[in-house]
Amino acid sequence: MIEHHQGYTAVKRYERNCFRPIGKHPFKIIHNARAVKHDLIQQFEVSTGIILPSGVKSNLCTQPVPILGKELAVMKLQIKENRK
Repeated sequence: MIEHHQGYTAVKRYERNCFRPIGKHPFKIIHNARAVKHDLIQQFEVSTGIILPSGVKSNLCTQPVPILGKELAVMKLQIKENRK
């Protein structure tokens, strides 16, 4: 699960031992790697306009993240070449 938060992520030192937040910045909390993989697959589907079958999604979710990213990039390049 990926949670989106808006909170203090930057601090500034004011005195010797005093820190204060200097601004709110969006950040994400990631609870598991499967959520990251699923998010990558969703971004791929949105950018290409192709909906992958659930079996393909589950097979992609079992792969390590670096390999998944490379495979999605190669698939996107092949789709662009076939459309030309």
